[in-house]
Amino acid sequence: MTLIENSDRGVTLNKGLAWSVLVVLATLIWYAASTVAGLTQSVGAQIDLIRDAAVSRGQLEIRVRVLENTAASTQSDLRNLSILMDELKQEQRETNTLLRQLNKPSP
Repeated sequence: MTLIENSDRGVTLNKGLAWSVLVVLATLIWYAASTVAGLTQSVGAQIDLIRDAAVSRGQLEIRVRVLENTAASTQSDLRNLSILMDELKQEQRETNTLLRQLNKPSP
């Protein structure tokens, strides 16, 4: 008994071989479909991770900008405070000079 015959009806397969080919093809199709489904799921998860990372990066950039603006404002306030302190020191020196002049005993 041969598995493949060449007859007047064309090339024919033995039933056992035909069923084997059918089972192998069905198994390959099932394996390919499950692999594609798994890859699709994996790619979807990666896209979600990338999207979340992009959102996190955007939020971090916003936070950094807020901190930079706050730091610039604080720096400006400290500069103004330093100028004010210098003015107060100068006024205190002038006041001390006047007090010394007033406190000098008259000759």
